[in-house]
Amino acid sequence: MKNLHYVTEEIPKFYSNNRIRWHQFYPSEQKIFESLELTPRHTVLDIGCGCGGLGVALNERFDIQSYTGVDINSAAIEVGKQMASWSTLMSGDILDLSENILDGRVFDLVCSLSCVDYNVQFLEMLFAAWAHVKPGGTLVATFRLSKAASSTTIKNSYQHINFEGKKEGEVAPYVVLNFKSFMVNLESFNPSEIVATGYWGAPSASAVTPHDQICFAAFAITKRQRMDGSDVRFDLDLPDDLVAMLRA
Repeated sequence: MKNLHYVTEEIPKFYSNNRIRWHQFYPSEQKIFESLELTPRHTVLDIGCGCGGLGVALNERFDIQSYTGVDINSAAIEVGKQMASWSTLMSGDILDLSENILDGRVFDLVCSLSCVDYNVQFLEMLFAAWAHVKPGGTLVATFRLSKAASSTTIKNSYQHINFEGKKEGEVAPYVVLNFKSFMVNLESFNPSEIVATGYWGAPSASAVTPHDQICFAAFAITKRQRMDGSDVRFDLDLPDDLVAMLRA
C-alpha cells in the first residue's frame, strides 16, 4: 500500500502558526539538536516538513542557511514558500522524490519529526531518509516506542488529522514500534552513534490505538565516515524499563 496523500487543510492551518519558532519545539527535540553543534554551513533535508517551520526555527537558533523541505501535503508547501522564501520546499512523497529530484543528494542533517511514524511505508521512508545522510552526518527523527508488540498498520492503530483532540477528519497511521525490534533495525544501519531522549505519555486524544502508554522519543543517528569496525556508541536518555529490554 502506498503512502497516503493528505489533502486536509488542518495541516497548513496548524503548521503556519505552530512549530515555526525554536521555543515551540519539544524539549526532547531541542536537546537532540543542541547536541549536534550545528553551524550555518550545515545542509538540512526535512522530510515531512509541513510549512517548513523547522527550517525557520533552525535558522533562528543556529543560523542554518541551506534547508530543503519535503511534504506530501501540497497546500502546506505553498504556505511554506511564503513563510520561508529563502528555503527550498517541494511537494511529494519522499519515496518518489528520492528516485528523481533528490536522487543521489546527501545532507549533513536529515530530519523527520512526526512523519515517518505517520506513514504506511514507514520502514521504506526510514531507509530513504538514511540514504540521504552523508557519511559523518546525522538523521534526527521522532518515534513512538512501546514494550509491547509493534502496531504498524492503519487498521489497528491510526490518528485523526486534527489538532483539537477530536476523532474526526482524515486518518493517518499511528505507528508504534516495539523498542527492542526497533533498535535492531537501527543497528542494521551500522551507525557510529545512536543518541536518544524520550518519556512515557498517553496516546494522542485523536488516536485510536491498542497502546495505553507510549514512549515519545527523539533520536540522532550518526552515519559512519568510514567502516572501521568500531562498536556503536549509545547515549540513551530513555525510561529505565524501556532500556532494560536491551539487556533482556
